[in-house]
Amino acid sequence: MRADHLELYALGELSEDLSAVVASHLKVCADCGIQLEESRVTIGQWIALADEPEYAGPENRKNPRVATDDPAVLTVLKPERSPRITMRIVEASTGGLKLQLPRQLMTGTLVQVRVRELFILAEVRYSIPAGKLFYAGVKIHDVFPTCGECYPDPRLVGRPFLAAAEF
Repeated sequence: MRADHLELYALGELSEDLSAVVASHLKVCADCGIQLEESRVTIGQWIALADEPEYAGPENRKNPRVATDDPAVLTVLKPERSPRITMRIVEASTGGLKLQLPRQLMTGTLVQVRVRELFILAEVRYSIPAGKLFYAGVKIHDVFPTCGECYPDPRLVGRPFLAAAEF
């Protein structure tokens, strides 16, 4: 029995004919019965995660922001590579950063932010003027240690930037 048939059966999304075939197979195959129950447990976990309330702060965000004031260096990777730009990270959340820069960035620009021992790959979501500076919001795509020998704080491995603010 194909695993995708069992998953679709557990979701109730198989045609009547194929559903009848799977049901009769399940009567004689204990392994597929176990696999079906595992699929049902996983589906139940997905449903529970979907039903969890998201962060509902003042901006109705998924995750709360953490104020910070970390110096960092930004390099534009696409559309055209740029020289390094010295800037500051002023806010962070699980999935993004608010940057303070001396110049404006185009929405959709792919950037690399280097802060502490980390390289952060991110995409610019907005860039707005703020006096002589600009604020840019970036969505984090991935976080890497700066080199194979320089690992970040072990509490941060596999966690978004500035998770240390939780400690």
